[in-house]
Amino acid sequence: MAVPYTIRPATANDAETIRNMVRSAPLNPNAVDWRYFMVLEIVEDEKPVIASIAMIHPQDTIHELDSVVTRPEYRGRGYAPAVITAFLERSPRPVYLLAETDLIAFYERLGFRVFDPQDAPAVMREEAEYVNRWFGSYATYHIMGMTA
Repeated sequence: MAVPYTIRPATANDAETIRNMVRSAPLNPNAVDWRYFMVLEIVEDEKPVIASIAMIHPQDTIHELDSVVTRPEYRGRGYAPAVITAFLERSPRPVYLLAETDLIAFYERLGFRVFDPQDAPAVMREEAEYVNRWFGSYATYHIMGMTA
């Protein structure tokens, strides 16, 4: 069951928590800069706890949604869609992401669509080729975007 939450831009005080959450997931820990993150915070035992995070950072002429992580104990409560939606409300378009095959339907529900690599921006095409070269043996990544 979801509890009330607050979504806010990350602060320098959140940097270590963000770094640890990204490292706990199969994500690139080298691209973590707290200034690009939003955090979804709940209160548990009278203390604020960051339950979910997402990052949107500029890449050439686009913005990329990346590093979406919800702590395992808080999954299934709608926190990831909430933090992504809050970010999208504040972000310029276009926004792109790389999604594993299993996550395509999740991102489609949020308004993203799958792009043919030839129709995607070069920066995303190059990133997808790189990631699929390294991780293609266990997951395939697809370029998805929201242009309007």
